Amino acid sequence: VESVEVTAASGSSARAGIIVWTNSMTKTMLGFLAGLVADGKRTSSGFRDVHHRQCAAVLNEQFKLSVTGDQVKNHLKKWRKIWGRVANLKNLSGALWDEDTCTIR
Repeated sequence: VESVEVTAASGSSARAGIIVWTNSMTKTMLGFLAGLVADGKRTSSGFRDVHHRQCAAVLNEQFKLSVTGDQVKNHLKKWRKIWGRVANLKNLSGALWDEDTCTIR
């Protein structure tokens, strides 16, 4: 298990803090949410708060943390933004996507 830094934000409760996401935590989160999509549980407007809380519970159990549903929601928002940039770059007329290295040439 990788080390994870969780610090309480000033003036807030101990539950809401700053979390440094590790690669394995992100992979677990994205895998859980991808499973919900595969099961058809995601709505047309996105994931419900209950899905974020369920994902947080899985992360908390696996990594012994106190991640909140809001933290999962914000981390997902970050990854949507990153994937949007990658998708835009993949769609450029002169860009070639290399499946082997997952890079744009």
